[in-house]
Amino acid sequence: TNQRLGRLPLVIGMKVMIIQNFDVPNGIVNGTTGILMQIRYEIDSFQRRHATSAIVKCDSVQGDSIADLPPTFIPIVQDSVSFTLMH
Repeated sequence: TNQRLGRLPLVIGMKVMIIQNFDVPNGIVNGTTGILMQIRYEIDSFQRRHATSAIVKCDSVQGDSIADLPPTFIPIVQDSVSFTLMH
């Protein structure tokens, strides 16, 4: 990353770790590891790619599959919060 915060090389097949509890009963919790299977990008006006979602294969995930994905595949979506203060 050339010591630039906010830039992370993503490579299909790399190991990744979930760092937030998403679905505790089904095992999608902080510390769950998996393999990056797919990445979706958005391209900005400067032709730079920004990851917006990913599919991760986690063998420890239990429960029903999501959105026609194989049983151990989970979607990871962009998470951000924005708000406006009005005085």
